[in-house]
Amino acid sequence: MECFPVFSWWYNGNFLQRSLTAMSPASASSSQWKASVHAYAKHLNEYIARGDAKGWKGMGDPKEPPQFAPLLPEMMSALRAANAEGTDAAIAAFREQWPPMHEATQSLLQDNSQGICALAWLANGGLMVRTGAWHEPGRVVMVHGLQVTDMPDAEMFGSSPMQRVTAVAGNGVICLLNNDDGSIAAKFPLPTGDEDLPIGHPSSSDDAQADGDAAGDEVGRTEIQQLIAFDDASGVVVVQSAGIFLVTASGIRRLLPEAQELAENMEEEEPYPVRLDMCHAAVSPNGQWIICGAQDGRHRVFNARGDLVDRVGPHGEYPHHAAFFADGKHAAMNACHFYNGGTIAVDVSAFGGIDSEFYDEHPAVTLIDGSARVYASAPVGDALVLGDANGYLWARTPKGELRWKQHVGSTICSMAASADGTRLAVGTYSGIVHIIDLTDSQAAPEQVGKDARKELRRWLFWTNEATPLAW
Repeated sequence: MECFPVFSWWYNGNFLQRSLTAMSPASASSSQWKASVHAYAKHLNEYIARGDAKGWKGMGDPKEPPQFAPLLPEMMSALRAANAEGTDAAIAAFREQWPPMHEATQSLLQDNSQGICALAWLANGGLMVRTGAWHEPGRVVMVHGLQVTDMPDAEMFGSSPMQRVTAVAGNGVICLLNNDDGSIAAKFPLPTGDEDLPIGHPSSSDDAQADGDAAGDEVGRTEIQQLIAFDDASGVVVVQSAGIFLVTASGIRRLLPEAQELAENMEEEEPYPVRLDMCHAAVSPNGQWIICGAQDGRHRVFNARGDLVDRVGPHGEYPHHAAFFADGKHAAMNACHFYNGGTIAVDVSAFGGIDSEFYDEHPAVTLIDGSARVYASAPVGDALVLGDANGYLWARTPKGELRWKQHVGSTICSMAASADGTRLAVGTYSGIVHIIDLTDSQAAPEQVGKDARKELRRWLFWTNEATPLAW
């Protein structure tokens, strides 16, 4: 098995030179934009403060945002010009005159938006970005400063819990790369999706053939939803609709669906190929535990060998997301219903003795959030930042304490905190990546939330723009 070449982008030092640029004079349009953005953000923050104080009873809706549409052509022209100049000073000057706000650009999203399905920080400050939903071809790039570099060999990637290793998949191979220098620590075959199926069970290729006949899709293509490497590079968890797999030097082991579920499927008159919905997984910081789940059933807990040790009933209808807090002492498990959801924190020391059903009360389980449908999360200090379907970030402790909350825009679909805990990257279905300074709680006037952290920059990966745009 050949691994694709070591990527030249990993530690390329030839980044764009920065130069100080005098701020161009503000136009009447930019002054109007800035005043409107700041006024509406002030209204939203006051609305949130009243809602929190009243428990949100009888609050109604906030005011409609101002009409930004007439100002959008000039704003976009100025944004493209600042990016063409390609300096930090030019982007900072533009952002000062045209502060960003989701509601201000919402009318542009219908033609430009796309998902950001994966994010990962590297030790050198570079940020890996996978655009498009997991089931779309997409594009993988490296962002470093204002330079955006294509990674054509990569189809999907994912960090290890402690961010010592990054898994990068392409051409049927998964390479585990050391984050300090980009060297290859290990390489494994990508699961085909048919591993550990009972004899005679319909295969993933049968499912792909059916889809291909119907829609002209590529037959046999394995679409990766998540890659989670182990920090010692001993293996990687691969999440696909055809199953969730543990891949190590010993081989590929299916975690979901469980063998019992596959056997029950075989008893059906017409067994169906495996196609998991809302499938997800998480690996503990010490590499001892793997949590995985899908829409139908409880969350499952496996040890590092792939042995099932527990089943945990969610506090919601459909298991949707799992994660670990930074210290590894608690795991978070979210289940959703429409745009809402419930997140529980589970005491890891109780693994092996829970075996709870849906909504069961258990001494090891605490409901820490009863509203968010969580698509992505990231451990930050003693909290876990939950990203929800309504564009909110919620920093919750294992006891459910709210450290801060922040609204960034549309549905959040990916998140990554830097290893030093200073930066948070947040990807949304608006095609935007937000870069947030976790050390600075002095939010800009255009930001919305409670004790929100300062946004440093946002990247627009918009489908109708020739290049990504920094803002």
